[in-house]
Amino acid sequence: MADIRLLLTDKSIAQLPAPREGWYLARDTELKGFFVVVGKRKRSFTVQGDLRKGGKRVSSLRVTIGDTREISTRSARAAAKECLAQISQGQHPKAPQDGQRGAGKDAENQAASEATLKQAWKRYLEASASKGSQREDH
Repeated sequence: MADIRLLLTDKSIAQLPAPREGWYLARDTELKGFFVVVGKRKRSFTVQGDLRKGGKRVSSLRVTIGDTREISTRSARAAAKECLAQISQGQHPKAPQDGQRGAGKDAENQAASEATLKQAWKRYLEASASKGSQREDH
């Protein structure tokens, strides 16, 4: 089934037909980037936007807000506006904010998660070389 556009309300979402197979999107006509993913058994409010850094698109993000049976359309729309605002400011809506990182995550793991591919490859090669030299010593 092709994607459709309509004003998303609790009533219009309840009337959406289930797909025979797979899923489709019901996009909101009022808020760009806000839609419902309609599957055979589940319907989820979702938001999509382009994450930009320095004026360039870094990635396109899709963030699930919640199940349509658990959250109202009005609440989901408000959450979507917040997510889109964060995305437009260059922040990932579901990423932990500075100062709110997990207590168990040390600085080395944090640095590794933020490493570029080039840095990760260099670390891999260094680790491989050190493991190779340890095997020769034994």
